Amino acid sequence: MSSSSSSSSSNPQSTPSSSSSQQQQQQSRMRKPPLADWPTIKILTPPQGRFSPKTDEWCFTYCTQSISGRVHGKEPNCRTVCMRKVFPHEVRNILSFQRHQSVSQDGKAKYPLPDEGQSANLPRILGGTPPDMSDDTTRPSTPPPVNHWDEGWYLWAGQGFRNAVNRMQTMKMGLRTQQQFKAQNAKQAELWQEYQDYLKQHGPENSAEIAKTYGGKWWGPLVPQQPVPDMRSVCFIIRSPVSKSFLIPLPPPVPNMREKINKLMAPTYHVLSILQESITSGEQKQFVQRVWEKAGTEEPFILAKRTLNRAYEQWKKRDLTEEDDEKKGST
Repeated sequence: MSSSSSSSSSNPQSTPSSSSSQQQQQQSRMRKPPLADWPTIKILTPPQGRFSPKTDEWCFTYCTQSISGRVHGKEPNCRTVCMRKVFPHEVRNILSFQRHQSVSQDGKAKYPLPDEGQSANLPRILGGTPPDMSDDTTRPSTPPPVNHWDEGWYLWAGQGFRNAVNRMQTMKMGLRTQQQFKAQNAKQAELWQEYQDYLKQHGPENSAEIAKTYGGKWWGPLVPQQPVPDMRSVCFIIRSPVSKSFLIPLPPPVPNMREKINKLMAPTYHVLSILQESITSGEQKQFVQRVWEKAGTEEPFILAKRTLNRAYEQWKKRDLTEEDDEKKGST
């Protein structure tokens, strides 16, 4: 009786251990995939388009300050150079990024360059077409075409502390946001100028009229705020030489030097063509023959004698007039 009871009591204890060992054996018998124990390499593709982590602009700024400038609180003398790369999704509607509304026939969005990148504000050596400063008002002046952003590289260079700060602000804006920001600044500057003109005409005492005039045009205070410095004040050709900048594509457009050289040498070409015609027609030969014939006569000597006599007479008259003036002054 005792042996049967002991064997029956031992069987329940051995059953869980045997089942776990069987499971471990089954798991060990499962076949692993090929090269499962080998080291692996993961290839990750970064996001493209507007979510890409690629760098699209590099800026280098250095500033200097003098002792007197620090004492008088002057702005530092800063120079900034930036390299900007415009990717296709910024000016085109691609599959992963279709947000451009106004697209031309060539599939590009027309975002105009800042004022420092327009042809009217660039020197001729960089492909600009400065306005004609001549006094000819009868000839109608046609404005140059507007330059727009395109795919590729751009170089921006500027001088001045405010230019550097403005450039840093635009680094967080896309092309469309920059266009909207520029339109907002232009509207704010127009309202500010209108307010200044109103103050010159009516004076600052009429606060009620100012509230009626500008209360519905401006959110917040009744008096318009002074606008931020406009981008037009940082173009290459400006009144103040302290602040200047320019924006050009890379490589820059090469001016047509042949056309400029032809325009410069046009008078020379005209004179040489006249000389060639006179030589081929025989007029130069006839002129040399007449000069040689005249040289053998007395006419050249007579002409030289008359010239010397007239010069001597004029010199004597000059001395007489000076003597008369001295006598009048002594009396």
